[in-house]
Amino acid sequence: MSQYLLLLHMVPNYNMDLPREKMMEMTRRYISWADDLRQKGKMVGGEKLGVGGVRHIKVKDGKPVASDGPYAEAKDVIGGYFVVEARDAAEAEAIAKSCPHLALAPTNWAEVLPIEDMTQVRAAAAG
Repeated sequence: MSQYLLLLHMVPNYNMDLPREKMMEMTRRYISWADDLRQKGKMVGGEKLGVGGVRHIKVKDGKPVASDGPYAEAKDVIGGYFVVEARDAAEAEAIAKSCPHLALAPTNWAEVLPIEDMTQVRAAAAG
């Protein structure tokens, strides 16, 4: 089994003005989906990311510099993430396609990234 990171992209502030009932329904859908994956041994973890307080760290003139983000012109932001276990990339993609995030807004999308097992690299570096 391999691990994959699902990054959940969305339009900035998409759900800021949703009524409480709609937000609770969305939350229940995510919880149900994640619980189902946990029961199947596919969910490693995940969280919704907070709004605001984002800091971008970039190198300028050879030194790390922090700035606010995301910017008003950002087309999308990462609203949350999940780490899942899957046999292969096809299964990870199928899990991502079943995520309720995609059904909540036509502009939402998910990114699936393989997580490299660094066990052997760490052992070699320590060696």
